[in-house]
Amino acid sequence: MLHDCPPEFRAKRANGRESVYVKRMSPLKARVKRSQRYRRTAIGSSLLAKVVGSQEDAEVASNVQSIALGAVASGRATMAQRRRSKAAQPLPLTPKQQLGLIEIYGVSLTAFNGIRRGLGGSRAGLASQPVLRAARARLADLPAKRGTVTSTGAHLINLKEAVAEKLIALSASNGFVERLIRGADLVPIPQTEAYSPPSVGSGSCRLAASPPPNVKDVHLALGLDKGGSPSSVKVVLVLANQKHPHRLSNTILVAVCPAEKDSYDEVSEMLKEHLQHVRDLVRDGVVVNGERRAVRLFSSGDYEALCTFHGHKGASATMPCFMCYSTKTACALHADLDKRFGTLQDLELPAATNLRTAEHLCSMADTFAPATLPHATTLRLSQDAHRSIARAPLLSSDPRQVVPIPLHITMGVTTRLLRLAVELIISCRGLAVGLPYAYELAETLRTSVRVSPAPYHGGVFIGRACHAIADGGDAVCRTLLGLVPERDHVAYKRLWALWRKLVRTLNRAVDVSPVEVRDFRSCVDRFVRHLKLCFPWVSISPKLHILFRHAADFLSRFGSIGIYGEQSIEAWHGFYNQNAAKFSAATEVDGCANLVRAMAIAREASDGSLVRTTRRPAKDGARRARKATDRRLRVNKGGADECRAPREKAIREGWQWAQSIFAEGDRTFATFLARLVRGG
Repeated sequence: MLHDCPPEFRAKRANGRESVYVKRMSPLKARVKRSQRYRRTAIGSSLLAKVVGSQEDAEVASNVQSIALGAVASGRATMAQRRRSKAAQPLPLTPKQQLGLIEIYGVSLTAFNGIRRGLGGSRAGLASQPVLRAARARLADLPAKRGTVTSTGAHLINLKEAVAEKLIALSASNGFVERLIRGADLVPIPQTEAYSPPSVGSGSCRLAASPPPNVKDVHLALGLDKGGSPSSVKVVLVLANQKHPHRLSNTILVAVCPAEKDSYDEVSEMLKEHLQHVRDLVRDGVVVNGERRAVRLFSSGDYEALCTFHGHKGASATMPCFMCYSTKTACALHADLDKRFGTLQDLELPAATNLRTAEHLCSMADTFAPATLPHATTLRLSQDAHRSIARAPLLSSDPRQVVPIPLHITMGVTTRLLRLAVELIISCRGLAVGLPYAYELAETLRTSVRVSPAPYHGGVFIGRACHAIADGGDAVCRTLLGLVPERDHVAYKRLWALWRKLVRTLNRAVDVSPVEVRDFRSCVDRFVRHLKLCFPWVSISPKLHILFRHAADFLSRFGSIGIYGEQSIEAWHGFYNQNAAKFSAATEVDGCANLVRAMAIAREASDGSLVRTTRRPAKDGARRARKATDRRLRVNKGGADECRAPREKAIREGWQWAQSIFAEGDRTFATFLARLVRGG
């Protein structure tokens, strides 16, 4: 029957009977073949033309929606069609969540409004500019998101409220992840006891922040670092009880303070705004799902920042480790301390039994307090009394909860292994061959490993490049062939093989299995002992000591190092570098304030507030090359297009890096030879 026929049609037969035909709707087949799908698409397109206004627009709408939805209904849709059918529905996001996404991705309201109009306006579920501005005004007035500007920089006003808001969002979305303490047998200890705040006169060390393992707790990591361009000190709080703790929208940007240096006096002034809130969090605990929990506080950052946290003298101190009392080297001036606590160079100690204590940090805080000793200096105290603590510790937390700086250990050890190759050439071939080899090594890293030093990071390799160098360590080892004895080449190659295993476990922000923990401890021990045995001029630095003595213990106790690491602080430096122009203001501190306020709103787009769709991971080996001609292999991809000017710039930066490691390697080996001459 024709489409324009009346709903009822009568036909009179020759015998006088009259037949009545009534138009009735009957369901079509759920599954049809290709020609019928095309026919239905054409009918739908003509019907949409009456609504949309033109045949061209109707065909577009038909292709985007009708085909995808019809394929989903027929059960023969591809994964892409199913995703498009879901995307065609209005977004189930509130204006606050949309505003959070706008802030975290740096989109202006004008640009967002243009995208909104292109997607269909309110029909797409996107909020208008007036609605978003009203939502921003409401959010900015919340206690957890208020910011202020002081003489030191831009700060959140109430850190305690920000933590409570984050925990409420995680609880509501079932995104709270338990982090259990592991026992000596690497088995997680169940948390069965509720937390009750201590009484005022309990006498326990303040801010130890280390509840018993069976007490229900929340893991917070407070860290700071100076960096970025423009240079600033960023204070970041990481909540470890979530799946992706280092995602920027999942962290709390506490403060951004313009500064060219992060000395103790400046950092103590910056943290003065927040330390009382930290003490209140530790004392009162937090509430998760209506239940009060203790706060287990970790201190994170690079080596210098952690020294500042603890009032420590730094790498040149007699006791350079902020986690134990080991001395730097054996010395007659403190022979009794060397005997009691051991030295960093002593690898035969069975375990790190000389750990620092929160009680000693608290006593140093009282010793250096202005009311007790206004101008206290370490000159008035013996080395055994102050133990390289030169100022009042800003945080007196349990030293076992000091994060072993995984990112900076990765960068430091990778650079040390590269410099070791230059020192090998100097020891075997002399200075005349050392510098040309350093140039060759830099060019190998640029062409084979495809990494270059980062000028904004002091001319060294950043974390991602260090992982690439660890994976491409064989290319570095091949540069030594024919230049050093075979035994040295084999020993050096084994170092890279061990380091490649260590760096994967050291930085992954996931729970590590007990088997991998034991392998990590064994691999660390073999790595450091092999390094010291085969290359005796290598000195155990504080970072290498932390890796050797403390990293495995931290991993065994808490199940991960990367979850609590300093990666998120470094990520904030990169974010501000890329988006500083979007937060610009009349003064630098006002630009920092714009960043702090915007990122407080961006927490509305955190994992605790959004339901993110994730793809099912591919099977193991699904993306690996199976043939020698596979284009996924680097040798089959061909050379990348590169202009002459960037290539020459990368070569110059590589030469500068080569000159610096050659000079440092020459100095290290000359010092070792001089010590041998003196009989040291």
